[in-house]
Amino acid sequence: FQSLLIASTLGMVLLAQAQNLISLFVAFELLSVPLYVLCGAAIRRRQSLEAGLKYLIVGSLGSATLLYGMAFIYGASGSTDFAEIAEGISAGGIFDDPLVLIGIALCAAGLAFKISIAPFHQWTPDVYEGAPTPVTAFMAVATKAAAFCVFLRFFEVALEPAAADWDGALAALAAVSIAVGNIGALGQDSLKRLLGYSGVAQAGYMLVAIVAASELGASALVFYLVAYALMNLVAFAVVVVRERETPFGDDIHAVQGLGRERPLLAWPLTISMLALAGFPGTAGFIGKIYLIEASVSADFTWLGVAIAIGTMVSIAYYLRVVAYAWMPA
Repeated sequence: FQSLLIASTLGMVLLAQAQNLISLFVAFELLSVPLYVLCGAAIRRRQSLEAGLKYLIVGSLGSATLLYGMAFIYGASGSTDFAEIAEGISAGGIFDDPLVLIGIALCAAGLAFKISIAPFHQWTPDVYEGAPTPVTAFMAVATKAAAFCVFLRFFEVALEPAAADWDGALAALAAVSIAVGNIGALGQDSLKRLLGYSGVAQAGYMLVAIVAASELGASALVFYLVAYALMNLVAFAVVVVRERETPFGDDIHAVQGLGRERPLLAWPLTISMLALAGFPGTAGFIGKIYLIEASVSADFTWLGVAIAIGTMVSIAYYLRVVAYAWMPA
């Protein structure tokens, strides 16, 4: 278990530092392959094996899509280095070349699979619920952070000359992800599925920073990634504890009455839920303000409105968890 975890972490570190298509893909696979095994690590649980198989199939599809897209980008620009790809696209004036456009679309789809952007998110709730909870927490936090780092660098450096061709498409994906994630989470009783759909919505928020294609957007993304990682880690830590203390597993009833029984667990859970919802005074609120500011400065004001509406919808399911935590059992 520890060896697989270290191997996946190494892949994430290399992915976040990648400045070349080949190193990007190698790091991508080094990150993913150990996670396929980790998701199915609880071999005596049918749900864990199912999660590992689903993640393997969907992850393989995402990797193939990404590799195919990178082949198109290489064919159009004649280089695998991010900076040289940008130069090749600029010097050749091939912003609207079919090779570039198809390559961008396939690369965006491949990366969207990894960071759970709707409509490429179908695997997320099932895999999050079926995988061992510590593995789910690791995937929800570390994997998303590393994937967004390379997403930002790849699109803002290598594909920056063609920004006018991809910013509208990514903006549409961000809006769809915000809507699907928040609406999907409303009826969930499984805390892991709820956090899975929440992650889809949060990925939509963070994608707005990439759409902004500015220094402000990059700063907003980094700030929000750190805040999101801390908030999610706390929430999953409480779920892990309650899975081992109660017979309810990851059902929302596992945290019922937590405020009276275990206030030292109830308060961190409450703060993490309020922060994920974006309540004033929390890191989530500050991060969303930065994201809205970045979207408005990039003339995507409607995305700022989408973030605000998504935040209002998300309050319903985040406060439901808080209510259960402080409600008598």
